[in-house]
Amino acid sequence: MKLCLIKTIENYKSFQNFRWQNFFNSQEFHDTINILYGENGTGKSSVCNILKSVCGDKKPFVTNQIPNGICLKFDNGEYKFSNKSNAWDKTKSTDDFLFFDREFVHDNIHLGNMRDTQANGQEQKSGKMIVQFDSEAIKLREARQKTKKAKDDKDGEIKKYNEDHKDTLKFLLSEDESPLFDTYKDKTKEEITGLKKELTKDKKGTEKKLETDGATQKQVNDIQNSITEISNEKIELSLSEQSIYQAFFNFDLKEQVQIQAEQDLIVKIRKHEDFFQTGIEIREENKSKCPFCQSENEEENIGKIIKAYNDIFDDTYKKQLQSFEDNKKALIEELEDLVNAVKNYDIDSVFVSMSELNQKYKIKDIYSVEEQKKHKKPTTNKIADLKKKIENLKKPRSEDIVEVYNKAKTEFETLETFFDDIYTFIEKKNKLIRKFKTDNTDEKIQQRITVNNQKIGEIDLRITFFTEGKIDKQKQKEAKEKGLATTQKEFEDLRTKHDKAKEDYEKYCSEEVFEKTLKKIEEYFDKFKFSFKLKLKTEKTRNKTEFPFAFKVLDNEGDERDFKEGLSEGELQVLSLCFFFAFLDIQTNPENKVLVFDDPITSLDNNNLSHLVDLIAEEHAKFSQTFIFTHHRTFFKFLRKSFKTGKNNGNLGNEYNIIRNKKELGGSFICKSCSTDFKNKLEGFENNIYNKAQQGTPINIEMKIVEYGQYLRYEVEKFIKNDLLFWDADSQFSKAIDGIKNSRNDISDQDLDKINKVYEFCNWTTSHVDVGDDHGLETLKTNINTFMGIVK
Repeated sequence: MKLCLIKTIENYKSFQNFRWQNFFNSQEFHDTINILYGENGTGKSSVCNILKSVCGDKKPFVTNQIPNGICLKFDNGEYKFSNKSNAWDKTKSTDDFLFFDREFVHDNIHLGNMRDTQANGQEQKSGKMIVQFDSEAIKLREARQKTKKAKDDKDGEIKKYNEDHKDTLKFLLSEDESPLFDTYKDKTKEEITGLKKELTKDKKGTEKKLETDGATQKQVNDIQNSITEISNEKIELSLSEQSIYQAFFNFDLKEQVQIQAEQDLIVKIRKHEDFFQTGIEIREENKSKCPFCQSENEEENIGKIIKAYNDIFDDTYKKQLQSFEDNKKALIEELEDLVNAVKNYDIDSVFVSMSELNQKYKIKDIYSVEEQKKHKKPTTNKIADLKKKIENLKKPRSEDIVEVYNKAKTEFETLETFFDDIYTFIEKKNKLIRKFKTDNTDEKIQQRITVNNQKIGEIDLRITFFTEGKIDKQKQKEAKEKGLATTQKEFEDLRTKHDKAKEDYEKYCSEEVFEKTLKKIEEYFDKFKFSFKLKLKTEKTRNKTEFPFAFKVLDNEGDERDFKEGLSEGELQVLSLCFFFAFLDIQTNPENKVLVFDDPITSLDNNNLSHLVDLIAEEHAKFSQTFIFTHHRTFFKFLRKSFKTGKNNGNLGNEYNIIRNKKELGGSFICKSCSTDFKNKLEGFENNIYNKAQQGTPINIEMKIVEYGQYLRYEVEKFIKNDLLFWDADSQFSKAIDGIKNSRNDISDQDLDKINKVYEFCNWTTSHVDVGDDHGLETLKTNINTFMGIVK
């Protein structure tokens, strides 16, 4: 970046109507060095203020000093200021120009004020400036800002993501729905449709149960009090073995063999045993009468009969007969028990009870017609036949009863199966009754109603879960959350990087940057031959956004010098300059920046002036362009000599004058300065007079003699001081000695005497006006020729 020219300044302080074109035509500022000399009040600081204002200030000028207009031309175009808006149409960056001026010194070094590290204090401002321009700090700050921007951008991305997908992300499964998602998330749509149908069917069935339970709850008392179990007794049946029955028929009833009675009577008794036995039994009750004819006169015959009977049927026989009767009775009773067991078993009442329970209470599986048909009472005909056969047997007779018995046995087995089955069947039904009664207590029904209501709730939950597509919604949410988690992980990584960059920046700004700057200040300080040392103050602060640059000045004894009382103005100026040059050292891209020095010195001796010029000459090459404003004539001459600005050829820069002029003549203006030797004027003296005379211009010869006499005096003094005595060698003493030695060989004593005579004439030119009539024109010509002949 380069400032080419100041095109216009209208009504700003001492400048009223400055136009570059009027003074420079098409010339522009030098690309490298521009030295502007002007006395106090000519407008040097005004030009600096203009350059500051174009560097981004929102309100560059105070209200009562707003210019009518300004136009600056840079290498990238014109920048115009308008008083209507009190703003530039475009501005430069705040660090495009680097100013060393009163404001820089006041803010960062010292101007009679106390230094401090508080907000807006000098040390804090200087610290802020160092941090702002230090290349490493800039690098770290850019890294911090870059990571912050990346972090903030990612944070914004997260916020936008959350906003764009807020409906999806805010979707939330309830505690009951989460297990459903885990269970059904892998099901296809067709499978989900099938599940919904099954659930709907299950819901209807459960609702029907609830309806039944609701009605049943009203019958609870009736159920508990009215329903009894079906009577069910285990019927034990028995049938003796076939051998026992066969033995009964084969019973051996033995009679007395030797009987003393008439044969006919014996035959009769044996034939009619029962008849006679009955008669004997009657006789026992009526001793005096015949049991057969009731006659009282047949006692003898009756006696015979009884004796014959007893002889035939003695005690052994009687015992055998009694045993036979007992066996008969037992077998008949056994068979009769079987017949009665079937006959007396009321199976119809069993099924009637079951049917009533089914009709009244709807006990599941308590009754069916098929079961009733299945459980029919078996027949006992064969058992009855066997019983009848035994009943009809008066006396044992050998008879094979296997066939009759086996038939009875088959019926018996059927009876056993029937009674076992019916017992099991009834017990099964009684279990249903007991369960029904248990299930239909008030507590149980209420519990079942609660369970079924819960079941319906669960079914509704599932149906709603499927109907509202919550599986897809949760899957969408999880997908978005996965994307969000990735972005959040990136955000956390960026935040970690930003924290690290921030930590590195703060550590560097609070420690290293000031050490580096202070060391550089000391290096520059040494060039001015001062013996002071600088030491950084290391007190910690809690401020992480401002970093104070605080240091103290120590003398040779190590004692601290107070800035206000312990340092001279010259020392403070040198410290200010060293700070500025150290500040220049930390710049990034200096080749794109312009240096501006506004009256950098007020009380430096020539030796330190020379050091300052050397520093400027050394440092300016790093920067794009340099402007030096000064009112100090010696400083100006040192600059001119260093940068050869007064030469026509080989100059390293340009020099300018800022001259204050009357308001009506346009006020202050900038013009090119010329340092051409007066030798050219002396050589052209005669031509100058001739040309003016030829043009018809009146010539005041006496004024010309005074004018050119002073030109001659200046060149004589300059020749003696610089060319012969080398006063311009400054501190390079050895160079001055060598120069004097050489000059003694270049000029004779006679020439020195001639120069002395010439100098005496120069004095005469300012004092001869009122003495004699000779104006000295020829003498002037002679002395000019004499001097020029010696110095050529």
